[in-house]
Amino acid sequence: MSISTLTDKGQTTVPQEIRQALGVAPRQRLVWEVRKDGSAIVRPVPSVMELAGSLKSDVTFSSIGAETEAATAAWASESINPKQR
Repeated sequence: MSISTLTDKGQTTVPQEIRQALGVAPRQRLVWEVRKDGSAIVRPVPSVMELAGSLKSDVTFSSIGAETEAATAAWASESINPKQR
């Protein structure tokens, strides 16, 4: 069992063995859930990079180069032939 102390500012240090067990790093966010019985559950909030690729989609995306070329072409055509408003 690990013990930590709550400071006057409401802060505590997560003991090293708990940080290792949760696999958390400095400045990583934690979510706290208080149960009806007074106990609390603490879970690490996954980073955006950990979530990358976790959602499946049928939409195909072109490459960054293709998007850049398309944007450049659209911008060039607008600057050469501006639309009348």
